[in-house]
Amino acid sequence: MNVPLIFVAVVVSFLTIYMMHRFVKRPGVIPAFILLLQFLTATVVVFSLFENVLTIPEVELSIIIGGVILPSAVVIYDHARVIRKRKEKGIDIQLIDPRPKKDTKELKYDYFIGNAELYKGEIDALTVFKSLNIQDREVSRNIKRQLVLTHKLIKMQRYNSAAQQYRFLLSVFSGSVLVAYNAGYLNCFIGKYREAYKILDRARALLKKYQPDPDSNKELTPEQAEAMILFSLGYALYYLGRFEQAIRCFEKVLEIKPDLTVAYKNIARAFLATGMEDKAIEYLEKGRLDLRDNLLRVVLGSLYYKHGEIQKALEVLDEITAPDIKQVEALKYKGIAALKEKAFDKAVECFEILTEAEPNEPLNYYHLALSQRERKHNEDALRTYEKGISVNPDSSMLLYNAATLLDEMGDRERAVRYLYKSLEGDEQMEDAYNYLGVLLGQLGRYREAVQVFDRGIKIHERSYQLYFNRGIVLEMSRRLEDAVLSFEKAYELNNRDQALIYNYTAVLIKLRQYTKAMQIYKTSLSSYPDDAELYYGLSKVYAHMGEKDLAVDLLKKVLENDPSYRSRIKNDTDFKTLYRHEGYISLMVS
Repeated sequence: MNVPLIFVAVVVSFLTIYMMHRFVKRPGVIPAFILLLQFLTATVVVFSLFENVLTIPEVELSIIIGGVILPSAVVIYDHARVIRKRKEKGIDIQLIDPRPKKDTKELKYDYFIGNAELYKGEIDALTVFKSLNIQDREVSRNIKRQLVLTHKLIKMQRYNSAAQQYRFLLSVFSGSVLVAYNAGYLNCFIGKYREAYKILDRARALLKKYQPDPDSNKELTPEQAEAMILFSLGYALYYLGRFEQAIRCFEKVLEIKPDLTVAYKNIARAFLATGMEDKAIEYLEKGRLDLRDNLLRVVLGSLYYKHGEIQKALEVLDEITAPDIKQVEALKYKGIAALKEKAFDKAVECFEILTEAEPNEPLNYYHLALSQRERKHNEDALRTYEKGISVNPDSSMLLYNAATLLDEMGDRERAVRYLYKSLEGDEQMEDAYNYLGVLLGQLGRYREAVQVFDRGIKIHERSYQLYFNRGIVLEMSRRLEDAVLSFEKAYELNNRDQALIYNYTAVLIKLRQYTKAMQIYKTSLSSYPDDAELYYGLSKVYAHMGEKDLAVDLLKKVLENDPSYRSRIKNDTDFKTLYRHEGYISLMVS
């Protein structure tokens, strides 16, 4: 079986079908020549396969050139031509339409920016007809019928055909403002923004000469017509990416109609598209007058949340008509904002709805359980974790948090089992290794705890916390030399953790490594000059080294910083060499 020849035959066949279709649509001399070559190469390659004929390299090369390379160049040319035409006409339509997503999931921030709103609609056929000055009765009758038919196309949602009809009417009535507006509006509606901009800009220029008959057109005043044209012009500019010009158009509309909320919303969209969130918030607040726009409230609430204004975020999100299960995004922001504001009842309400709306999302169960834990409803929180784990058995986050709750509730053995499961889940969490190692150490299972820390360190090599707690467990199991090595590694990774410094130096003192302990204390005191515990530890080192005067001087500093250390100093056997020292005696007496 000649696999390369089969592949060439398939490619040539498909390209031949394409060239046949192209020739029918756009016949010409060059396409005819290429199609003839296609037929020849397709015939040669197909019969070579069926008759099992061995082809020579020259024939194979001619097949590839005539049957693949030439038609491929035509395909590339056609594709480039389509892209160029789309750009020239300002059409913002994907060559391949993306698969539409269901509206029942999330109303997203990007969706708000990508979907500006139009104002009003097209001007009705009768109003447009009355604005035209036609002397001939027969022509007048035909134009009226044409306008009525065009508006029927609009009602039937055949907007492309209606836009073509209005472009034709505009070529006939080039001085008509209303025809120009409708043509521009319909081009906006079908996504031909560049063409819409040209027509609407022309309509704005014609508006200066627009003098409607007050008897025949009482509803559409010049100011209203100007507002409609400017709004659609701003809309076209918005989709052409000319946001500053779009904002200026919408602001001019607001000078005419200051209560037009849709203009405020489109200005906010333009500011968001340019990254000016503070200005966007200002206009979104004015857009809140539209009581039905839940999406605006989702976006405004999310911006307030992002800027740390949690109370305002909660206030805005509370306005959303709930419980609407489609408002998943709103519920998430509202729930998290309620958590931060410690409104736990409201948070529970939000996340209970979310667990029903998105049962496969572990974060919903996590936040619901967190809210319940804050309300001290631990049994409810545990049931929430278990429900989430039943749906998401590999969620390390849920397993870990369930384990911490079980530990709080005193069920440590079960907590250990959950922690082991979390390490086998979808995430190798540093906190899970750390918590499990510490818990095993508290249960006296030191060898097992060290093994867990070692596993964690293989994955999280730069975690000083794992090395630190490993050292504590080793110290608890009286493996002091190993503990020092673990503390040393932790200290290399983070030499500013005071708890680590206290434990590390304490073990060094036990091993009589006084010089090293003294060096660490002195280094740490340069960072924490008022830390009584560091002076206390350094005084121990000097006491063990026989430097009694220095030890007593340091103990004085300890008591100056924190007098509560006095009873601890009296009971500490590390200072037994100082019992007969006058300075020590006077220090303890006073």
